[in-house]
Amino acid sequence: MTDEKPRKKNIYKRTLAMDLIKLGNTLSHSMRNRDRPQFQVFVFYEDDKLIEDMLYLAERYRMERKYNKGE
Repeated sequence: MTDEKPRKKNIYKRTLAMDLIKLGNTLSHSMRNRDRPQFQVFVFYEDDKLIEDMLYLAERYRMERKYNKGE
């Protein structure tokens, strides 16, 4: 039996990372972006909750954009 390491997911958008934290997802760590050192990369443990929350937030952002575009 092998111990599998938990998968991790890199998030490059700060606002998305902050919203995921607010929804209770676990931040593993953050690191400098190699290509653009002025930015951070936020690394989360990938689990079913993270994926569900990312889908929820993607839909919420899409609806907000649609609503704001209509004004």
